[in-house]
Amino acid sequence: MDLSALIQSLKEQVADSDLRSIISFDAEILSSLSKDDTKQIIAHVGSTQLMRLPEKEIVFFEWLKEFHPIVWNDLWGNDDDEYRYTVGLEFLPLLLDPVRGFPICDLLTHENYFFVADHLIGDEISFYLDAVKERFVKQESVTVAQLLVLEISTAPIDAWRFSFHHRIEFDRVIKAINELKEECMLLHLDKAEDLAEFVTFDY
Repeated sequence: MDLSALIQSLKEQVADSDLRSIISFDAEILSSLSKDDTKQIIAHVGSTQLMRLPEKEIVFFEWLKEFHPIVWNDLWGNDDDEYRYTVGLEFLPLLLDPVRGFPICDLLTHENYFFVADHLIGDEISFYLDAVKERFVKQESVTVAQLLVLEISTAPIDAWRFSFHHRIEFDRVIKAINELKEECMLLHLDKAEDLAEFVTFDY
């Protein structure tokens, strides 16, 4: 299905629904989209249109539900079954990333652990990051802290997504975060309102 046909199909689906419709994208279509494609979809369908998270995201959040139920409950606990794992279409560009996805950055009952490149601070961070990149290119081993810095420098990521993707125990991730904080190389803003100015979406 080409982009124009996909957009037309989505618009018809929304128009034909008596209730507020929830659109979805199967894995094959999602994998074929570019960032520019997602911007076109959002422009024609609307950023507030509800979208069900793709299967890879649901797998992640079911993992979160099992191992971090307090965090999961903060995100989804108040949603009816019909609307669970549905978000605004504005998040579609973020779902193209094979590692990242719907960001955990606005928890109200739990500390946030969401980091962007601007949270890498201190006089030594550029040298630290260069050394990590060199080790990574040479396929040498890196510590959890080093890997976390590399991921943050690449694109925004939260600690749970990092833990899930790299299959690293969450306690080890938190230990790495605390080490970087103690070394004054990582700024940790745990409240949603403090993080807000660092959270922007490309659409």
